[in-house]
Amino acid sequence: MKKALVFSFVLSLVHVYVHAQVNIGSSSINAAAALEITSTNKGLLMPRMTNAQMLAISSPAAGLQVINTDAKCVYYYNGSQWMSALNSYKTFANAGVDVQFDNLIVRVPSTGNRSCQIKTVSGTVNLSGMSNMYYLTVSAGTTAPAASTIYTYNRQSSSFGTSYNYWDPNTSMNLHGSYQEIYFNDETNSRSYRIMCMIGNGFNDNYIEIERVK
Repeated sequence: MKKALVFSFVLSLVHVYVHAQVNIGSSSINAAAALEITSTNKGLLMPRMTNAQMLAISSPAAGLQVINTDAKCVYYYNGSQWMSALNSYKTFANAGVDVQFDNLIVRVPSTGNRSCQIKTVSGTVNLSGMSNMYYLTVSAGTTAPAASTIYTYNRQSSSFGTSYNYWDPNTSMNLHGSYQEIYFNDETNSRSYRIMCMIGNGFNDNYIEIERVK
């Protein structure tokens, strides 16, 4: 019985090698596909792993894909760095909660100045760009508008690593409805990003958006 099973397995491998095409779930396959999966009630589940596990993959091939459970999306290796398969990521996050996109992690801190903090998943990058912060100076309450201040801050070739740093360490968005928008070049990897943070009530449900512009 065991010999028969082994023989059947070897024959199946020979069949796969000869045809060089496989369809899981059907006997037919698209002529342009090396692998096709056919199903009407199941999906494809790729390997799921944390940042640390993903970064520990030895010599990843260009095009390798995983589900990054820290970033909550698919990441792929572009030949030199792990990248999100998305062009942008938008979410609501309480103060102190990390929001990840590509090699960047952003948060509104739970203590200290309430403005965007940035760090990397791994390594160090040089960032140059500017931010506009629109922050309320007096609470608007529920019926009346309030005065606001517009503040601009510029950085040139500032180093950001795996520990959090403020983009703008000088100001704080202490009232909900205030927001900060940052445009910068990642000079290390030749990419451009936009980050937007809008403060929520009680620093809960802060809206954070990270976009890869180029």
